[in-house]
Amino acid sequence: MVSPDTLVRLGGGFAKNQTLFLAAMALAVLFIARGTSLVRHPELRSDGRCSQTGLLIAGLGRLPAMSLILASRFTLVLILPTALLVSAGFAFNEIFLYWFPNFGFAFLLLAAIALLHLAGERFALAVQPFLVTICLGCLLLLCLAGLGGPASSKPVSVDTGISFTPEVMGGALLLFLGTDYITPGRNRDSRGPSMAALGCALLLFVFWAMLSLQYVGQVRLSESTVPHLLAAREVWGQTGRVLMGCIIICGSCAAVNSLFHLASRSLASLAERGLLPGHPRGAFRRRRFILLFVVLIGGLMAGGLAGHSIIEVYIQATLLLWLLMFAMLCLAAGRILMRRAVPHSRQGLALAAVLTAAAIFLALRHDQAMVLIRFTLLILAATTGLSLSWLWKRPAHEIINSHHQP
Repeated sequence: MVSPDTLVRLGGGFAKNQTLFLAAMALAVLFIARGTSLVRHPELRSDGRCSQTGLLIAGLGRLPAMSLILASRFTLVLILPTALLVSAGFAFNEIFLYWFPNFGFAFLLLAAIALLHLAGERFALAVQPFLVTICLGCLLLLCLAGLGGPASSKPVSVDTGISFTPEVMGGALLLFLGTDYITPGRNRDSRGPSMAALGCALLLFVFWAMLSLQYVGQVRLSESTVPHLLAAREVWGQTGRVLMGCIIICGSCAAVNSLFHLASRSLASLAERGLLPGHPRGAFRRRRFILLFVVLIGGLMAGGLAGHSIIEVYIQATLLLWLLMFAMLCLAAGRILMRRAVPHSRQGLALAAVLTAAAIFLALRHDQAMVLIRFTLLILAATTGLSLSWLWKRPAHEIINSHHQP
């Protein structure tokens, strides 16, 4: 939610649909919040512990769990960091030091994040609140500065906007992804912080979107590829650009840092159950995977993927895979809670249907729908084939049975 990609989607979506987009964001938060409350339900914890892998295995089976986790996590940890780090490099070059190579700065950020994870997971986790606080603090400062600016007294139109774009409104769901991830701790109920994060994000996004429209205007905001930078400059001049530059850099680092943690945790959870192809049960070498991520991301950046227009298609496909996995988590949670006769657990099935339908709709309405669908199906086919071959070869007694321990 603090990544710069979210601010781009927020500015463009609000400029095109205005009040309708605000309603779409509110509805998206309701869906995500309800799904998160199901996925993080205390009844799904065994001895105070829970994981996405265990939840998917218990609710859907080993093959779907392996396929979804491998497809979602590898695209998340490779595609999104490639785009985010390069955008942070361009922001540093254009706002802070124009003579510093943008790709050089992107590689420096990648190296710094990798060193944190290689030093130990606790170091990566310790720096995350610092990065998120900078992002939220700078955005809040910009909002407060906008309240006292010359354009703050201008009325904001409540019309539906230039056009009604269902795919942009449906994309509001992609602004709030991330609260589904369950860290394998022993907290009996982790729903409160997630609900608070969603509520605060919604309020801050609405605040910033309204100010952006006041200061920039509907047409300029909808046509801009960097609406967040444009709005920051109009709100507070060069100081606003500097603050937004801090948001872009720290938000990119926070997103990449959390994606590294998410991917390594998910793969480790598979390894614990003997479900990670090529690894003996429980033998997850975390640092080797971190180095693998760094080498692949570095290769993608050096190969110019971030500068190619196809990266936007891959980013959309990656986020839709994340949304699909969230839908399947809701389905798995709903099925398990239904078996345990927990009230309102059938909502998980309905949520899964709605979110899956939304992911399919967003894929079909994309400008390059065929490219996006081919990429997504290729990833899912590859991970399904790999998972199927591994389960076929793996003796049953070497796989930990997690059907009763999500």
